[in-house]
Amino acid sequence: MGIESASSAPAELSFDLCIVGAGASGLTIASNFLKRSLSVCVLESGGVDGQGQPNFSGDGHDGGLPYASLATTRLKGLGGSTQQLGWGGFCKPLDRQDFVERTWVGNSGWPFDLEHLGPYYERACQTLGLGDVSLLGERQRLFPAQSPIIATDSVGLCNNRRLGRHFREPVKSSTSVDLFFDATVLSLEFAPGQSTIAAALCIDRHGRTFRVSARAFVIAAGGIENARLLMISNLAAQREPGLVGRYFMDHPRFTIGTLFPSNKYVQRVFARLDRVRVTRRHRMARTLGWRDAGGYVVNGLTLPFEIHAKEALLNYRAWVEPCFLGQSQRAYDDYRLSLLNARDRLILSGRGGFPSISPKHMTWTSGMHLLRPPSLVRGFRLHHFIEPEPCFESRLALSDKKDRYGLPLVSLSWHLSGSTLDSLKRTIAILQNEMRVSGLGELLVTQEEWDVLQNPMWTWHHMGTTRMHDHPARGVVDRNCRVHGVSNLFVAGSSVFPTAGNDTPTLTIVALAHRLSDHLNEFAS
Repeated sequence: MGIESASSAPAELSFDLCIVGAGASGLTIASNFLKRSLSVCVLESGGVDGQGQPNFSGDGHDGGLPYASLATTRLKGLGGSTQQLGWGGFCKPLDRQDFVERTWVGNSGWPFDLEHLGPYYERACQTLGLGDVSLLGERQRLFPAQSPIIATDSVGLCNNRRLGRHFREPVKSSTSVDLFFDATVLSLEFAPGQSTIAAALCIDRHGRTFRVSARAFVIAAGGIENARLLMISNLAAQREPGLVGRYFMDHPRFTIGTLFPSNKYVQRVFARLDRVRVTRRHRMARTLGWRDAGGYVVNGLTLPFEIHAKEALLNYRAWVEPCFLGQSQRAYDDYRLSLLNARDRLILSGRGGFPSISPKHMTWTSGMHLLRPPSLVRGFRLHHFIEPEPCFESRLALSDKKDRYGLPLVSLSWHLSGSTLDSLKRTIAILQNEMRVSGLGELLVTQEEWDVLQNPMWTWHHMGTTRMHDHPARGVVDRNCRVHGVSNLFVAGSSVFPTAGNDTPTLTIVALAHRLSDHLNEFAS
């Protein structure tokens, strides 16, 4: 047992449990079986060197809103998208309202509530190294003496964000878990009667195929690949796809409005919401080996839950970004875009590392972003993240194009409901009015900024494509993440989310993985 190349695997393998994918979900599930008597196999299509590889399972877009190249939105390899150039370590549970069926949010509601998932969130905090940060409390008023509406939403920064590195040695020394890298699962083979999965058909990097049979199977390959593998397997078995691939969600983000505080006190309070400063302190503390028992928390701007219910709003948060004297907003937007493009090039090249800017290309705008001098702050830009209402038309579908193994790629058609955009507009209007009537300042929005509502940015959070619901007509998996109609097939990850919350899905992904591990232990024993 341990970590080995798929090229060393025999033609036939048999385990109690087979996990497809070694990202946050797959590794968390495997970590619960490191010292169990059950035999566990993890199949990872990428490598184990910590340099994330692009995922070429998609061929692009099929209508809908513009979206990033699917090859750069997920990373293959040990740790999945928690590798470099992937996840930034931001952790927050879903809010209580996210689990509830809300009359103003179509297809909302989970099969269980926040309290049910609470113990698994605690285990997820331990897995991710969140320290003693409590993230389950109510939202706090930012200016309690002046405004009952302006509130903050707390997000923790974890210490174990590179899960491939965190779990590598425990998996390597395990006597019950065997992880094969460079092992691509081509399809899942149904047993006669099609009510169980008999085996996973795999291929190594040299083109040699092998089969893995197991008592139970978990697809934990990400929100796009989970759906693709299910659709390919259903197609091969001539099964109806049902809702697989439907209700694709990502958190749309928009940069709209500049906030001008009315006085120095208000400016200092908003300046403390600068997440870049907090993440830099956290990074330095980790580099130097300092430990803060209280953890590191960044706060975003939001509204209280009672306002959401009263005004029929979707969940929401805005990051507050300081603007500096002499800074060109257009130049700053171009600078941010150049860093994103550099990230994509690094992923496609397979070189890893982090995007950087050469000193000879340094400008006043980029210098202000790097130095962030408090004395030169002139206002604050708002980067809005809105919960997407689940939308049936937003979906993944198998393409006519094939991958190098002759299997269909997927195309994405990303849609947002009109209610999603209306909710964001009303939320911004509420913030504008409250800033003004409370005397805290002004939130000014230009027409050009309103126009970006028709062209949202994405957040690389793939959710909903194998959504959870107890009724098979409304979901792909049940409350135990078992695929409806297939007794031994389970799905892990954010693809099972019925609703998305306002951002940062990874803590919930890990919590659900711990929860599924407990069920699998009973199922496979």
